[in-house]
Amino acid sequence: MKRKRTIIGILATFLLALAAWYANSAEAASGKAGAAQRVGEPFRVPAIAAGGRHSLALKSDGTVITWGDNTFGQTNVPAGLSGVTAIAAGGYHSLALKSDGMVVAWGDNQYGQTNVPAGLGGVTAITAGVYQSLALKSDGTVVAWGDNQYGQTNVPAGLSGVTAIAGGHHS
Repeated sequence: MKRKRTIIGILATFLLALAAWYANSAEAASGKAGAAQRVGEPFRVPAIAAGGRHSLALKSDGTVITWGDNTFGQTNVPAGLSGVTAIAAGGYHSLALKSDGMVVAWGDNQYGQTNVPAGLGGVTAITAGVYQSLALKSDGTVVAWGDNQYGQTNVPAGLSGVTAIAGGHHS
């Protein structure tokens, strides 16, 4: 039951964020002072990710837009970020996977969740937990970093052949 409530809560947060973004876009289109500026034509969004209090959308042109709480910089998309093929949102941090297999992270770094391991490449998928991040490499191995209070970044030795990953409270 608790898991069902958590999923419903995440979905509700996402829908509220989407509604707020739409309302801001409508307000901007009306020309109201202080409204977010809407630029250009509508765009296609192949992926959306919802974090603790923020959301991300991957645009079809490989760029990322964000909205919601920015207390820890989780909605400050790094300047020049492009070529993105996947996104993930943690509690208060954000991840982007670039077409070259490199991972970009920003936002809260209290537990090292945005410290992408040096030399990490060949990544095919990303996901985020509340305070940790994970990457699936093309060789089927998983790399995890960030909070390890409950062993959530201790990838079991010999784990290989992984084809998909998913994040959660403790991944």
